[in-house]
Amino acid sequence: MKAQSTSILRLILMMGSFLLMYPLNALALMDAQSTFDVKGTIGQEQLTVFWFTVGVSAFLLLTVGGVFFYALFRFRAKPGQDFAVPEQTHGSAKVEIALIIASCLLLLVIAVPNAKALFVMDKPPEDKPAMKVIAIGHQWWWEFQYPDLGITTANELHIPTNTAVKVDIKAVDVIHSFWVPRLAGKMDAVPGQINQMWLDAKEPGKYNGQCTEFCGDSHAQMRFLVFAHDKADFDKWTKSEKADAAKPDTVAQVNGEKVFMQGCNSCHAIKGTNAMGIIGPNLTHFGSRTSLGAVMYENNTDNLKNWIKFPQQMKPGNLMKLEQANIVLSDRDLADLVAYLQNLK
Repeated sequence: MKAQSTSILRLILMMGSFLLMYPLNALALMDAQSTFDVKGTIGQEQLTVFWFTVGVSAFLLLTVGGVFFYALFRFRAKPGQDFAVPEQTHGSAKVEIALIIASCLLLLVIAVPNAKALFVMDKPPEDKPAMKVIAIGHQWWWEFQYPDLGITTANELHIPTNTAVKVDIKAVDVIHSFWVPRLAGKMDAVPGQINQMWLDAKEPGKYNGQCTEFCGDSHAQMRFLVFAHDKADFDKWTKSEKADAAKPDTVAQVNGEKVFMQGCNSCHAIKGTNAMGIIGPNLTHFGSRTSLGAVMYENNTDNLKNWIKFPQQMKPGNLMKLEQANIVLSDRDLADLVAYLQNLK
């Protein structure tokens, strides 16, 4: 009897833990990439589907588990009774048919919100203002182009709030995957193919994005940020980004530009200069970005110096290899180059 009671207690604890798993996970995941703290239409739709499915699953679990536990207690061996094998049966066709019908009905119930979510994800609402962005995955950073605005940036996507942002997703090397958990679902970026999705942000703020397809050594560091602005702030950002890069106005910055044009320009572009490289990120307004290395480091003087001097240590496997470009920087050149880049606002 003691062993039987212990087994029943274990079963109860297992089922209790299972039921607590979802709400506890929800609390634990309230971080920068939480899908439980959504601010976008698609993200909200997916969260609704998730909780609806959890509710149906919990109902099924409690129903089946309730019958199971009732049988355990109702037909358990009682003290003083001789153990005897009860009459054995081989099931009931009526019960089995009823269970199959009930299972099909539950699947249909779950399918309804899923189908609704698919239609929402397929096309943005026509009553919302729209904007187009091209997101291009590179190992291991993201390029963002605004074809209607003539803007190209990297790793930091700026969008206006309450606007349907149609995203064409591409890749130049291997398969990546574009995902902003708090705003929308994910979509693969496949070389030679254009995939499409849309997203919006209902509130101004900063939202973390992440590549979710393993794509090489620094896959986990292929992050990006989405900044959602109200219309006035987005118009201000757009005006600034459309302009040419700031001209150097100190001796250090002038020398830094010369250093940049002796090698860095073969991989990077800066609008308004002769730098037109396409291998690395466009650096036209690099100084106004909050991070570098695809959101690995804060964009400050020390991190930028280390990034330029030790790119492979800062982000293993990236394509920035100074020795291959025969670039040798003195401490003075490095400081001037950093001053030039930080002035690009």
